[in-house]
Amino acid sequence: MHFIPLKTLDRDTTNVFANWTLYKEFKSIYEQVKPDLILHYTSKPIIFGGRAAKRLNIPSIAIITGLGYAFIRKGWLQMVTRRLYKNAAKYHKTFVFENKDDLRLFENHFIAKGQGIAIKGCGVDINHFKPSLPKESKEIQFTFVGRLLKDKGIREFVEAAKLLKDQPNITFNIVGELDEENPSQISKEDLLHWINEDLIKYYDFKDDIRPEIEKASCIVLPSYREGMPRTILEAMAMAKPVIVSDVPGCRETVSDGLNGFICDVKSGPSLKDAMNKFLALSEADRLSMGEKGRSMILNGFSSTQIADKLFSIIQENTLV
Repeated sequence: MHFIPLKTLDRDTTNVFANWTLYKEFKSIYEQVKPDLILHYTSKPIIFGGRAAKRLNIPSIAIITGLGYAFIRKGWLQMVTRRLYKNAAKYHKTFVFENKDDLRLFENHFIAKGQGIAIKGCGVDINHFKPSLPKESKEIQFTFVGRLLKDKGIREFVEAAKLLKDQPNITFNIVGELDEENPSQISKEDLLHWINEDLIKYYDFKDDIRPEIEKASCIVLPSYREGMPRTILEAMAMAKPVIVSDVPGCRETVSDGLNGFICDVKSGPSLKDAMNKFLALSEADRLSMGEKGRSMILNGFSSTQIADKLFSIIQENTLV
């Protein structure tokens, strides 16, 4: 028995000719490989690869890692994408989601009850991402890690930095890169302005993000929507407190006041308030908050646990 995972980063689901060509390419590949099962990741494989698999009577699993720009922004793109997902429901035996909110959304609008299942992201390697010995420092570092997109809440992060800039011994770090293909990307001019105004310190994308997480006091992701925020899971695995927005994906990683804080979405002032709550904690309380986050990862978010769940789903979908 063998199966193949299919994933593409092409975001345009509205180009009819390109999509028909993609469907034919998927169908050709499947006819050659003859897999027992296909795992389709991201929208285009789920929509057009799923159709090709159905035509060839090959079982398929759709894995929804996040709903992204098309679901965050209202308008014609969201309408088209929703219709395509609803049509794709008949192509797949099972839909796998990274959070319960996305599962509920699809069950309410696109798929049958019982056709979906939620797992906790793709997991984190608890041996690779692990705590280090705490270093004494009077400086508090709030760090944003991710693509420099409006939908990731980067503007709210900078707004909170402006509101707190007069407090002593606080640094705001941004670690990531511009995503020129994403319509939600911030401009280079805005980034340079934030740097020149000394609001933030900027660090380019890192192949190994652990040193940046290690030196941070708190990892912040005020995103508008996530599947399951990998950076937050990695930070928790390294026993770092976190601050996230109250949106799908993010809210499942944080028990407010226990391993971090939750702020309102699209609100710099609410994020500032959450940061002030963190600043009010003692050093011992901050360490305890990080340890509780690590414990949460060990009890349900590790890559081994998630892999076991996904393998069970694969086995169930390949039974004759």
